[in-house]
Amino acid sequence: MLKHKYREGLEGNIMSRWGRAAPLALLLSTCGNAAAAPPLCADVALVLAIDGSGSVTDGEYRFQKSAIAAAFRDDAIISAMKDAGTVMLSAIFWGDGEFPTESLDWFVVHGGLGAEDFARALERNERHVYGDTNIGSGLWAALDKLSEPGICARRLVINLSGDGRETMVPKQRIRATLYQARLRTIQMGVTINALAIADEDEDLAAYYAQQVVHGTGGFTMTVKSQADYALAIRQKLKRELSPQFVASVVQHRSTPY
Repeated sequence: MLKHKYREGLEGNIMSRWGRAAPLALLLSTCGNAAAAPPLCADVALVLAIDGSGSVTDGEYRFQKSAIAAAFRDDAIISAMKDAGTVMLSAIFWGDGEFPTESLDWFVVHGGLGAEDFARALERNERHVYGDTNIGSGLWAALDKLSEPGICARRLVINLSGDGRETMVPKQRIRATLYQARLRTIQMGVTINALAIADEDEDLAAYYAQQVVHGTGGFTMTVKSQADYALAIRQKLKRELSPQFVASVVQHRSTPY
């Protein structure tokens, strides 16, 4: 499942993971097809952008993965996904902008089916990212995931979590600056929500709110330690998938921020 470049073509992945659901076979074949009216798209495409920079220990990295995987097995989150409709899930692991990010394939969850497959893929992921905290490069990789051929959803959302601010390094050393990533976010109409792990930086949540979060309904949550991460990620996912959040994002999707 792990890869350094985004996968070419998603239709086979959808069919192999959810072959019993014939309507979803049309999800990717009709999206982007001008002749198909109306297109059959997912309700939400959600990318989790997970901090794998050097400030995150191997133990903390494993804990984050297991906490997120457990969240997608939680009855409340599964219920929230059912209420949201058809949800497409992926994840990227970001760190130093000089090196490739890691990413998972797309998984489709409908009626609760598919969530377990995504959770297992997260757990199987092996760490290959370290180094500086290049949030811009991480967001850029998440935006690349949302731009893959065939991705079609009413809402495009990035769920970013991290324990530090953007590391200031020469531009030629990184894939994209945080400023460049935010400009692209505006152009694509993507909503970014952030979870600040503020164990060393008390003002990290304010920084994320000002420099990272974007879009109508976008929000920041904060925890003081990795130990609080598991509960916070559940609360964050439930909020992102809530009917109120869905309505606010869809209503203002075409409004420039």
